[in-house]
Amino acid sequence: MDAITIQYLIIGTLFVVALVYLIRRTRRSFKGGKSCSKGCGCAFTEKTEPLNTSRL
Repeated sequence: MDAITIQYLIIGTLFVVALVYLIRRTRRSFKGGKSCSKGCGCAFTEKTEPLNTSRL
């Protein structure tokens, strides 16, 4: 095999490993509700008041 073929195989393998890692990480974050950190915005516990536009 040429050196360029070996380089392509190494880069391709690295790309596939990184893609699998990102897919597993994304699926895990959507799957579990416990992994949500505080202040991430997915839990709407804060009550918002409507804007008072009559004072304008």
